[in-house]
Parts: sequence; structure tokens; C-alpha cells
Amino acid sequence: MAHRNIRPLPMPVIDIHHPHSLGKPACRNAVDAIARKLSTRFGLGGMTWSGDTIGFAGHGVEGNLTVGESDAHVQVRLGSLLGLMKPVVEAEIRRQLQEHLG
Repeated sequence: MAHRNIRPLPMPVIDIHHPHSLGKPACRNAVDAIARKLSTRFGLGGMTWSGDTIGFAGHGVEGNLTVGESDAHVQVRLGSLLGLMKPVVEAEIRRQLQEHLG
């Protein structure tokens, strides 16, 4: 039997830039609230701030959210199982951003 090189599929990625007019300190507070909600909903852990960026990881998901003066930038990489739910995960992130950052 011939062996084939099987390459893993790339992890699905969510990449969102969301504008806001809160300023960096207020946006950072709002991001804390978003992080807590998404952590509970999607089982995220290990959330840590490094400068203006909060990093997070969970089973089948890792990413970060960077707070800027006028926008928030979310980058999320999903494992294969959560990748099947990418539209649901992305919609919830967008909903949370809209609710907390306007």
C-alpha cells in the first residue's frame, strides 16, 4: 500500500476589525466584559493581558483581541470541530462587540 502525504487542513480563522469611539481605557473595560461572557459560553481559559492585547485559549480555539484607540481587532483560530461552527462563533463575537463597543 502506498503512503500518501496527508497535510492537515488549515485551522479556520476569524479576523474582525470593529470600530469604536470609546477610547482605549473604556474599550479595554468593555473587552474584559466580552472576554468573561465568551469564556463562559465557549469554555475559554488562560485569558491574560499583555499590553493592549488579551490572549485566550480553550479546547479547539485560540486567539487574541487587541484594543486600539478607535478599533478592536479580534483574531481567532478554530480547531476542526469548532471550525464547523465558525459562522455561529463569528456571529456571537460580532454581537458581543456591537453590544459592548457600539
